[in-house]
Amino acid sequence: MNEILDKYKREKGGEMSSYLFKPTRKQIKEACLWLLERRRGKYDEAILNRFFKFKEGENKSYAIERVNGDRFKPILNFLAGETKSTTPANLELIAWLIDFRPRPLSVYLNSNTKHEYEAPLHKSTPQMHINTPLPIPETRVIEKTDKSITIISQINPTLKITTIVSL
Repeated sequence: MNEILDKYKREKGGEMSSYLFKPTRKQIKEACLWLLERRRGKYDEAILNRFFKFKEGENKSYAIERVNGDRFKPILNFLAGETKSTTPANLELIAWLIDFRPRPLSVYLNSNTKHEYEAPLHKSTPQMHINTPLPIPETRVIEKTDKSITIISQINPTLKITTIVSL
């Protein structure tokens, strides 16, 4: 998402610049460990659980230490501009690391803030009746060039399932 990447480039990690100015896989892991007990926003635990897939009752610091560094490679590629898109879990971890707000993505996309690269295509009203057809998910364009388009779709806001597709 361009806004997250723009904040990263502008601030080079902000408070975490000692880890994120020219990050390595190890530095991203160390930043996660350092922030684990320090950055505890309303949705931050869910963001971390989504990325690290913690087991019930697992020591989170120990689990992060055990994560293979290759898990952070797509994040490095995205931050370096080697890839133009990444998974929602990666975007949310980057947002957490650089303290991008509001987060997670579903909260950001539904905020009243004007987003430079967004153009609402369709907004549906969720229906809670059993025999009612499912609503069409809210979809937004987050980046458009002459050769590609990246869209994000809130498939199920209740379960916080979001999909990002680049074509």
